Amino acid sequence: MAKYVCDFEQVTSIGDEVCNLVSDTRSALDTYSSGIENNLSSWSGDAKSAFSSTSSSVVTQTKTDLEYVTALGNYIKACAQAVQTVEEKLTEMKI
Repeated sequence: MAKYVCDFEQVTSIGDEVCNLVSDTRSALDTYSSGIENNLSSWSGDAKSAFSSTSSSVVTQTKTDLEYVTALGNYIKACAQAVQTVEEKLTEMKI
């Protein structure tokens, strides 16, 4: 019979890495957004409005996407913990 093994530390580490990447991306996005706003302060007219609107939409959508990725990282960690808990309970059983 096949035996499946889960490296819980590795899976949890991957979940942590996903969350850390989200944090880094969020920081870069904030830097981008601030830079764009500062650069646009010298613009005027339709070009400024159009670019500002598009940039704002992209930033907002990216932040929403990052929330989903954060949830994914947390889900990965929660799954690893749940599987580990079940495995521990199964090993304690006497059949």
